[in-house]
Amino acid sequence: MNRKLLFAVGVLGLLSACVAPQTMYDWGQYEQTLFVHYHEPALKKEALADYIAFVEQGGRPDHPLAPGLYAEAGTFLLEEGDLSGAMRFYQMEYDAWPESRPMLGTLIENLEARIDE
Repeated sequence: MNRKLLFAVGVLGLLSACVAPQTMYDWGQYEQTLFVHYHEPALKKEALADYIAFVEQGGRPDHPLAPGLYAEAGTFLLEEGDLSGAMRFYQMEYDAWPESRPMLGTLIENLEARIDE
């Protein structure tokens, strides 16, 4: 009987180790996108398109997007020269995370000035 109990506990331990931990926020494929963005130039456009589509979905009320993901999408678009797209995502970050308003407010003002030139 002791062996059966030990075996059952071992199997449960192995199975629980296979379950990914649930985080407070939805990160999607953020880490993979960053890796591709900086290390796989041939795949960059496709990875960024997938990332932008993911961020536009906006997560769920019980599992929102992680702080900074909207702003990161905006920065990716800014690097591509899409000022209005960048501003849209910066505004989404500004609206979603009040803590980011001082920095994002400045970014948005600077982009508005660049667009108006």
